[in-house]
Amino acid sequence: MNSIEKKEYLRNEIEHRGIYRCEPGVRIPAKMPGHYYTWQFYLRRCMYDPKFIRAAADLLVEQLATPAVQVCACEDAGVVLGMAIAERLGTPMFSIKKKPKAYGLQNKLEGRLIGLPVLLVDDLAGSQITLRSSRQQLMTLGIELAPEYVTLINKTSGTHDAYLEDQRLISLFTCDDFKLSWTDYVNEYNQRPDFGLSY
Repeated sequence: MNSIEKKEYLRNEIEHRGIYRCEPGVRIPAKMPGHYYTWQFYLRRCMYDPKFIRAAADLLVEQLATPAVQVCACEDAGVVLGMAIAERLGTPMFSIKKKPKAYGLQNKLEGRLIGLPVLLVDDLAGSQITLRSSRQQLMTLGIELAPEYVTLINKTSGTHDAYLEDQRLISLFTCDDFKLSWTDYVNEYNQRPDFGLSY
């Protein structure tokens, strides 16, 4: 597949397999207590497919200003994407935890740093709380950051104006690339969303 075909393949996979849409009048609990969603991304349904994650890594690596970086994946959703990007770059990856382990060395980072500027990777950029917290932890540890960071989907476009200072966001998609509501999906594809079983 060429780059255009890869991007359309990824978009279709997310559109039809990676978004849960509630039927009209139905909602699901949101992160914030007392709030609800009518749709939600579930990207791991796509990202755990080797074909999908290889195509995503290919397209994201093509956009890097320099390949001379080491990947730091935000746990846990960014790890699969981070590993695929690290494999493309031919460098070890490490991950950053939301909370240090409560036992043993109580590490904040898992893996091995090799001294290159660090490229933060996560699946989504929404409120960017995870990315901002990870960035702050790395800076506190004296680790040099790359001038960009990477996600599959930039949810900030049109909803949040939050970007990491002095860093460019590389992302393949925004929310505008998808029919997020049940009604919009039905109108576009003339069929009901089929998310499949959830356990």
